[in-house]
Amino acid sequence: MHHRWPSLILVSCLLIAGSALAAESGPLRAGAAKVDITPLPDHLPKDDFVLDHLFVRAIVISNGHTCAVLVGMDQGASRNNVIGPAVERVVKATGCPASNIVISATHTHSGATIFGFGGYPNADRVADAIVQAVKEASARMRPARIGFGTAKVDLNINRDLFTDDQWVQGPNANGVSDKTLAVMEVLGTDGNPIGVYMNYAMHPIGFFLSGAISAAFPGYASHYIEQQYGPDMVAIFVQGASGNQNPRLLTPLGHLLAVRTGAPWDQDTRITASPWWITEAHQHNGVTWMMNAVKSPVPPERVAAYRAAIQVEQQLDTAEGVILGATTLNTMRYHVPNLQSEAVIGGTTSSFECPGRDRLDRTNPVRQGVLPPYANGVPVVIKEGVLRLGNTYIDWVDGEVYSEIALRLKREAPVSHLMMTTLANGMANSGYIYSNDSAAHLTFQVISSRLKPGCAEDKIVDTGLQLISKVDD
Repeated sequence: MHHRWPSLILVSCLLIAGSALAAESGPLRAGAAKVDITPLPDHLPKDDFVLDHLFVRAIVISNGHTCAVLVGMDQGASRNNVIGPAVERVVKATGCPASNIVISATHTHSGATIFGFGGYPNADRVADAIVQAVKEASARMRPARIGFGTAKVDLNINRDLFTDDQWVQGPNANGVSDKTLAVMEVLGTDGNPIGVYMNYAMHPIGFFLSGAISAAFPGYASHYIEQQYGPDMVAIFVQGASGNQNPRLLTPLGHLLAVRTGAPWDQDTRITASPWWITEAHQHNGVTWMMNAVKSPVPPERVAAYRAAIQVEQQLDTAEGVILGATTLNTMRYHVPNLQSEAVIGGTTSSFECPGRDRLDRTNPVRQGVLPPYANGVPVVIKEGVLRLGNTYIDWVDGEVYSEIALRLKREAPVSHLMMTTLANGMANSGYIYSNDSAAHLTFQVISSRLKPGCAEDKIVDTGLQLISKVDD
């Protein structure tokens, strides 16, 4: 027995040294790149079209001891068949540990024209673009500094609305809404940005079911910044906890949906007309009806109105993107108090289970306003991680999280420079991840979720706090 102690001590020392090395600070270097993933026109359904381009954007940061990779995709979701192969290849290409890689979707609802969450670009093409962007970013590494700042932007609004004795998906000015735009800037020694990672909670639904391919306001925010600093700088937009957050201004979308799909309940454009989200809510499942209708071409008599509606919605999305982009730049210039040229880099991940449920009304499901029947389902597995970059902490979750959950984590966390990036590193089998207080809301988000009430919020907050503590050890 005694002869084993020296080897055990040696192993312990090596483990301690390894931990110290992983947490060691060092001089920062960073690079950034983006790759176009816009679908080719001949891959689109007839009469659908590309309004603006889709990209994968990457920032790679190293401190000489380890490295981290931040990726944003103009996609509806962070698909598992994209993330798994991409992470494995990025680890091999960079040497960065998987726990230090965050790949997230902007959640554009027009990354594909039918629904936006899959189909095209296909999984291989997106994974290839992630790896290419990361490799190009790694090749552009140069001395860098990083910093964190925030601003308040009042573009989003809670979308769980109780009106006329019914829960609907509509703007709720009295609901909880996180207005925080969180910004992590990556600057070169010349003072010009290498990249920026901007986090805001708002669904990009502007061209939903419109037939247009678009990165929507996240893409316009990125473009606004990038056009000012040249091709080697990238601005990554990532979703905050936007599960119950829509754009505040929705009227142009309602009109666009009406002229594209012929929805009879959305065509009244009078100022005095009932809001379209109220009239649509009185249908059994108006969105399903529109999803079927958008598969047909726009009739000739509606083409002019359709083009005009696209233009109006693009103007609004552009304005939202410009406001977010300009506020990001303003935050970088004036509201980042400390820049770090040396920093600790470290990440850690975990997963947990919550009880699952399955809806029984699958044949003709109602969208909102009633509690459907459920059966017990397989457990919901949710992944969560924390990436530390100096004094900036990115908590990521692989689902659509309600704002209340992120706000609670930020209140309870022992660190102030914290953001939650959602739709990251895969797709949980949960659907929406609603808060404890929202469990009784009979909105689409809540009743479609596979989560039983009373688990996810507490688990996400507790796990997040544990992971923050772990990366600080």
